[in-house]
Amino acid sequence: MQAMHSLPDAAKDTIRREFDRAESDDPIVLWWDDGNYLEDIIQQACADLGVHLKIAEETPLELRADPVGGEQVWYVPHLKAPESADGDYDWFRDVEHTGSEVALSIEDLTVRAFGSDKLQAWELKTATEADDPEKRREIARILHDQLTGGQRPTLEQLRTQIVTGGYTDPIAFILENGWADIEDDRQTVQQMTDLLTGEGVDAVAGETDPNGIITQTRRWAVAEWLIHAGADPDLFPSEFRAETAGSWDLPSLKSVLNKTGRPERIAEDYLANDVWPEVVDRIDDAWALVDCAVDAALERRLWDEWHADFEAGDYVTCLDRADQRHDTLLTEYDAENGWAQTWEQATEVARLAHRLDTWDERAADDVVSLYADEDEGTWQIDNAVLNLVVSGEPETDLPADHPATETLDGLRVQLQSEYVEYLEELGDLVSETVEAGAPFVDDDHAYQFFTKESDGLESGQTVALFVIDALRLDLARRLADELREYVATLPADAPEFAIEESVWLGTLPSETEFGKAALTPGEVQMFDVSLVDGDLQPLRNNRRVTTNRRESLLDGDGWTVTREEDDGWQSTRVAYYKNDLDNIGEKELSDLEELLARRVETLGEFIGEKIDQGEWDQAYILTDHGFVLLPHQFTPERIDRPAEATDSSRRWIAGEDVDEDSPGILLDSSSRLGYLDANVSVLANPLKRFRKQGLGDARFYHGGLLPQEFVLNFISITQG
Repeated sequence: MQAMHSLPDAAKDTIRREFDRAESDDPIVLWWDDGNYLEDIIQQACADLGVHLKIAEETPLELRADPVGGEQVWYVPHLKAPESADGDYDWFRDVEHTGSEVALSIEDLTVRAFGSDKLQAWELKTATEADDPEKRREIARILHDQLTGGQRPTLEQLRTQIVTGGYTDPIAFILENGWADIEDDRQTVQQMTDLLTGEGVDAVAGETDPNGIITQTRRWAVAEWLIHAGADPDLFPSEFRAETAGSWDLPSLKSVLNKTGRPERIAEDYLANDVWPEVVDRIDDAWALVDCAVDAALERRLWDEWHADFEAGDYVTCLDRADQRHDTLLTEYDAENGWAQTWEQATEVARLAHRLDTWDERAADDVVSLYADEDEGTWQIDNAVLNLVVSGEPETDLPADHPATETLDGLRVQLQSEYVEYLEELGDLVSETVEAGAPFVDDDHAYQFFTKESDGLESGQTVALFVIDALRLDLARRLADELREYVATLPADAPEFAIEESVWLGTLPSETEFGKAALTPGEVQMFDVSLVDGDLQPLRNNRRVTTNRRESLLDGDGWTVTREEDDGWQSTRVAYYKNDLDNIGEKELSDLEELLARRVETLGEFIGEKIDQGEWDQAYILTDHGFVLLPHQFTPERIDRPAEATDSSRRWIAGEDVDEDSPGILLDSSSRLGYLDANVSVLANPLKRFRKQGLGDARFYHGGLLPQEFVLNFISITQG
């Protein structure tokens, strides 16, 4: 039953009716209120009627002062109660001849808003009566708020709000709050039971205890969602067989989750507890209910079946299903929820397992393409392993009986072991490629950069170089994506920037000394890496390229070199150098993977701001080398450097007598690299490194012949 009028309209009807009954030409309506809940409503009614309103501030006698003519309403903001006064006063006896006296409370006026001839309206008044002043104030607030706006509530909505303290839906109230702070007296319990059964929750019929009402309502709601998702209603007792009109209807609990500001707390009630285990056990296809985001029994069964598929090697199914479940829980709860995060990692686990299982199915005649292909390259394995570590151990936030707490860590360890096996096989493949003769002939090499990009570098436009050390290919691609996201947020009137990526090969050995020397101005044929007095050195015009020499070469070519974020940027040709990625890795800091991922984000913001603020026509992001990052449980084998080596590092040895019998893969004149003028043997096996004083057994290293160490991604940013 819906309200026929608002409270102001009901007040107007009451006042007009009293005026019409009056015998005087200047009638007065004396309105006694009870609690002063109607003052603004009477003011609005009088304003709409165009009649004079006088309000007693302290005593009704004030209403006699300053008489005016015409229709009037005299408002007294407290109930006339002569029985509580000394004597039997009959104030304003003359009102009987000039108007009428109205003694209506907000509860009485509510009855008139619904229609005083309706029995249900009087039942509402009984429900709204309260002896406790504080409770009565709350009821008056609800009546006032609900019956003065544009929407007219129903009797049931008002009754529900009065019982629950503001909710219009009794089911939603119980599902989100339990019993909360409402009274647990017999009358209130009966009212709540009536409200719930009136909404179709037959499961609470006969319940006389608040805890019983909460339990049964929640079981009913979970059953409703399971049925809505596709469970057979006949699996449930009759009183729990909620009717659903179709997929467009939302289950009650789903509606609550869509509106609540506390989804993570609700998850504790509905994903951490078994509700219908006996029903879930009898469901033939549990994954058909993947969109149902409640019941720990369903959640456990979904994980157990997912894990069984993983153990069977069906990674594609695992990937699709984990992604579905993650989307469901992310939509219904939030990203910080442990259940959603666990399934998000399950998605990463399945994707990584599939890539590790299939990476060698592609044609392997071009190891660079195999590794670096933007869509299918195995660089994505490195990226997935990094993500796996960064995402941590989300299952530790779940209840102890969730099966992921026993299985997920084992999968992480297993995949990291398989990752090392993949690196070893990839190293073997590189060895075969080099030993087959003349590798990498058709690829772009970093020492050719200033020649091949001369049009952009020497065009007279403003140019910025960002030389970031150790930016492994997967991190560089993350950085490119960060920059694309950044420029997409620039104002519409800002310049447009095109961001492109290209694959280059770093200088071998893939060490900082050689890599940065290659990225300096000068003719291609003037750069080489040679043995000088037993020391492997990068040379330009037969002169060793040191840090000072590199800066001198750049300065001579018109570049301003800076290592500061706020200094040197006034130049039109800036070369910015940053070494912190290498420092992070080689210092073996804890949380290394997290630090690397976070650093890429800050680099994206910094470079994006410089590009935007500096109005550069062209910018490049370059790097000297990549790196190998072994899982925690693996330590490289330290092997002795052979006597014929005169120079060495972690991953290479050099010397006049180094030959094919030396450890590693020999790079000599037959390799046709174009710049290497020495015999250098480079390790491709990820689990081997040469002993060298002062170097520890770090997880992070470079210098070798794995694609992770020397296949690089350069980023170009062009305005316009």
